[in-house]
Amino acid sequence: MTQLDPDKLANELHDGVVQELSALLLQLETYQRKLETDPVAAKTDFQRIKTQARQTLKSLREVIAHLRHTE
Repeated sequence: MTQLDPDKLANELHDGVVQELSALLLQLETYQRKLETDPVAAKTDFQRIKTQARQTLKSLREVIAHLRHTE
């Protein structure tokens, strides 16, 4: 069984998933404001944000799979 390095794990989560989720939240806040002023542009933003959310979910699943593999 491989020992997990908590510092490495924390860094990987922070540099990857946490950063991506923070960016998504900011984009959603911008989307919400734009929805009221420019619905057409907001629709494009929504599609981009949805794609990025899927990529973030994929990244998180990869981290979890890696953790399971090293246990």
